[in-house]
Amino acid sequence: MVQNVARSSLSLVPLAITVFLTALLGGLVTAVDGNEELLGPLMGLMVLVSLGIPFVVPVLWAWALLQSRPVTYVMAAGILWLVVGWIVLPASANWLLTTQVVTGMVVAWGLMSRWKPELIILIMVLISLPGVFRDLHTMPLEERFAEVKDEVLSSRRELLMEGTKEGDEPPSLEMDEKVFDDMLVVMDQMTPGSVFISQGIMSGLVFWLVWVMTRIVGLSHSFRPMNRFGHWRLPFGIIWVLAGSVGLMIVQPPIWPEAGVNVVLVVAGLLALQGAAVQWEMGKSAFPLLPRLVFMLVACLLFMPLVLLGLADQWADFRKLEIAESSDSDPSGS
Repeated sequence: MVQNVARSSLSLVPLAITVFLTALLGGLVTAVDGNEELLGPLMGLMVLVSLGIPFVVPVLWAWALLQSRPVTYVMAAGILWLVVGWIVLPASANWLLTTQVVTGMVVAWGLMSRWKPELIILIMVLISLPGVFRDLHTMPLEERFAEVKDEVLSSRRELLMEGTKEGDEPPSLEMDEKVFDDMLVVMDQMTPGSVFISQGIMSGLVFWLVWVMTRIVGLSHSFRPMNRFGHWRLPFGIIWVLAGSVGLMIVQPPIWPEAGVNVVLVVAGLLALQGAAVQWEMGKSAFPLLPRLVFMLVACLLFMPLVLLGLADQWADFRKLEIAESSDSDPSGS
């Protein structure tokens, strides 16, 4: 009986570490909230901590759910943490930590349930959207870029004043201000699609980190096998989604142009991911790992080449995946 109690206590160690570190991070975020001027030199450290929270917290809670037993204790601790967080933490920190705790537990549960990685990442994205849109609603784009706008217009005014004589009227910046405002309108219209893509990237990175963690601790053998990234491919039906969303943008009169723009943006992001998979697989035999990583980074910064590569791969099948699938489904070769 003593051995069983000791084993049970050891199995709760990951949960205890996770709760402690999450509380520590929550306390740090709470301390910096509204006290930026008082912290001074510590602000750089706090920025690093804040940037790490979206990755550290979900990995910790996934680790706790995967390794701590019984599972009901982990679920109860997660619910208790969320309740206490809503009472103690400021709203800005609370939304962030709540999202990360829930997404971490979703990743672990999805892996244990052998869900497809795409489904797990999609659920993670949907969980993260309310907090992101809440922040955007709290401070709209106009307010976020107000200081940038003033700095740009001020620099533009100083540049134009250099070519004027004393006593001349100050140059008009109406056109420059209108260009900036039009740019903000376009950015605002593309916000839903941009948020979906950014959260998809974040969720994919978190999922990958959790998967790496499971391999390190020796748990991945019991999960659904992961396909190689170089073999990842969208179904051909995505082309019809792209065509329909473009139709929403160009038909006259426009039916729902904002929705069309955002769907095109999301589909472009998915096609870019397929293009990255094509590039990764095709460069495997030609380049070592480091040059492939550098080339991938450059291509991601350009974005459109990856989109076009992913789009072309829907027809060209550069990696010959359809031939490989046909041979696998027909082992006799007939």
